[in-house]
Amino acid sequence: MSEQATQQFVDRIDAVFLPVRNLQESLAWYQEVFGFDLRWSNERMAGLAIAPNCGFHLVQIPDFEPIDTYTPFNFVVKDVEEVRERLERSGVQVSEIRNGEPKRFDLTDLNGSMISVIQL
Repeated sequence: MSEQATQQFVDRIDAVFLPVRNLQESLAWYQEVFGFDLRWSNERMAGLAIAPNCGFHLVQIPDFEPIDTYTPFNFVVKDVEEVRERLERSGVQVSEIRNGEPKRFDLTDLNGSMISVIQL
């Protein structure tokens, strides 16, 4: 391989696309539970506002099987204990907090997919 082919040329990941069974139900859930604002939507996809330079998109896949054996990405928070308690009060299924670096827990979303919440 040439040196040019092995040099990194990707700057960052622009967006995460999370499959969901029903776009409208999932959109309402993420907005209600997390307070994410809608950036855009069409018949099959919607983009939610989390932070600048971070795309979080829901994609409707009617026969989607949940990702429940690992977490495909992390939500970063300032206070993991407070966020876990808040989610639990909202009826979201959450795991115990795992101490260590980073301190974290997992949640299960409306579709049965696992997502990690970490404190940095």
